[in-house]
Amino acid sequence: MNDQTSKAFDFAQETTKQLLTLATGIIALSITFLKDFVGEAPAGTKAWAVAAWFVFLLSVVFGLLTLMSLTGVLGSPVAAPSIMAGGVRLFSVLQVAAFLIALVLTTIFGAKAT
Repeated sequence: MNDQTSKAFDFAQETTKQLLTLATGIIALSITFLKDFVGEAPAGTKAWAVAAWFVFLLSVVFGLLTLMSLTGVLGSPVAAPSIMAGGVRLFSVLQVAAFLIALVLTTIFGAKAT
C-alpha cells in the first residue's frame, strides 16, 4: 500500500471517529441535562429531541460499520485497499447524512423549545 492510500485510510478513520465522538457526546450531554432540555419545553417539542437522539444513534451505528468496513478492506487479500470500496463509502455517507439530519432535528427542537 502506498503512502497516499495509507493517508486516505488514516483520514477516513479519523473523520469517522470524530463524528462518532460528537454524536455520542451530544446524546450523553443532552440526556444528562434532560430536565433542562426537555422538561420545560412546550408540549409537542419533545418528539423533536427524541427523533434527534434516534438519528444520532443511527449515525453512531453507521460510524461503527464504517470502521469495520475499513478494517475489512485493509485485511482483504483479494483487492487493492481503497476507501472508495462499496461498504466503506456507503456506511460513511450514511453516517454523515444521519449526523447532519440529527443536527437539523436538534436545531428544530431548540427553536421550538424557546
